[in-house]
Amino acid sequence: MKNLKNLLSIFAVAGLFATGAFAQSTSENATVSAEASIVSAITVANNADLLFGDILTSETPTIAATAANAGSVSITGATNGQTLNISAVFPATLTDGTPANDLDLGSYDIAVRTDGTDDATGATSPGDEATATQTVTGSFTATTNTMYVYVGAQITDASSGVAGNDYSNDITVTISYN
Repeated sequence: MKNLKNLLSIFAVAGLFATGAFAQSTSENATVSAEASIVSAITVANNADLLFGDILTSETPTIAATAANAGSVSITGATNGQTLNISAVFPATLTDGTPANDLDLGSYDIAVRTDGTDDATGATSPGDEATATQTVTGSFTATTNTMYVYVGAQITDASSGVAGNDYSNDITVTISYN
C-alpha cells in the first residue's frame, strides 16, 4: 500500500509539471525598425536685394514677390522630390540708423521658382501673405538643383524719410527639409 501511495504521489507531482501548476517565465517581444534617409546639404545664398529705388515721402510703393525687382535667394543642392519649408522673417521698418526717420513696412509675400530659371515673373506663391511682425511661411518640392525664393514688400509710410538718406534692413529667408 505504501508503494501505491508513493506511486500516486509521483504521478501527482508529474501532473503538476504537465499542467503548468508551477510558475513559468513568459515573455513577448516586438521589433522596432530604425531607419534614416540621407539628403543633400542645402546652400541658400543672397541672389538679389529687394529694391524700392528712389521714392518720395508721399509714396507707398509695393513690390510683389513676382516682380522683376523683388529680392531673391538661390537654393542649391536640395534632394530632388523632397519637400522644403520656407520661413521668411521681415522687418517692420527700413532704417537709415535714426529711428525717427524709419520707413514703415506693411504686407509681405514670397514666391518660388523650382524649374532652375531665375525669373520672378514666373514664380508662384507657396504660402500666404503676412504683415509686419509676422513670418511668411510655405513649402515646395525640390525639382532641380537650383531654385529661387523671391520676396516682396510694401512701404506703407515713408513720410518720416529724409531726402538723400539711404534706408535698409534685413529679410531673413530660411530653407529647411520638411
